[in-house]
Amino acid sequence: MSNSEFSSERLITTIAVMLFTLTVIFLFLINKSEWLEEKRQMQAKYDSLKIAQGGKSWRMQEALYCDSLQKQYFRNNRYDPLVRNGFRMYGLFKDLDNIYTVGDVAEKFNISNPKSIKVSEVDGQNWYIVPVKGLHLVRPRETATSIARMYYRNLADSVLIKQFNHKVSSWQMIFIPFEQNSSPE
Repeated sequence: MSNSEFSSERLITTIAVMLFTLTVIFLFLINKSEWLEEKRQMQAKYDSLKIAQGGKSWRMQEALYCDSLQKQYFRNNRYDPLVRNGFRMYGLFKDLDNIYTVGDVAEKFNISNPKSIKVSEVDGQNWYIVPVKGLHLVRPRETATSIARMYYRNLADSVLIKQFNHKVSSWQMIFIPFEQNSSPE
């Protein structure tokens, strides 16, 4: 291939790319107003659906509904020491000062069968694996008392949340221990 053939091919390719680019820009400029109008209409439809659903998207509504069902289930969940094969959730309670025995932990968190609690020593601390009522994701402005209102019949049991979880802060998962009078009804 000669040098002049290579230059003419290069020139043709450059012109073709420039024409293609100009065509795309021209089509964009012609259709820009239609695309922006379509986008505005889609946003208006989305906003009207959001308003119709109380300002929340359907996914958020579904998540909130599932969250309320979970809270209702945990609120009615009672510790039953006789259930061996049923689903049971466990939490990790760290005895930072090594002042509790298994019996003390069972009494503190209303577990009627101390044998359901396991203990291990880790770095000089006793770590207890304790049956718990459930888990809760702490949202901003929630307190132990407001969380207890969701899960317990007696608000005085909110102290259990503070005792079991060393820290209760936003966007943290905390354990909900069993409340007093947690025997099966």
